[in-house]
Amino acid sequence: MPRTILTPQPRRRSPLPAILALLLILLVGGLIYLSTADTEVPQQRIEQDVTNEALAK
Repeated sequence: MPRTILTPQPRRRSPLPAILALLLILLVGGLIYLSTADTEVPQQRIEQDVTNEALAK
């Protein structure tokens, strides 16, 4: 059936809901990644001389 002037054009959907859904998915995925990432720094042994120089005089 050919289109005529009286045939309504199909309405284009707005891309806004899809963009918002994609941003929400990326945000949730980023938060999950950051909450599970290993950020703990391994402990290092620090040795420091603690002699009292004031008493040594």
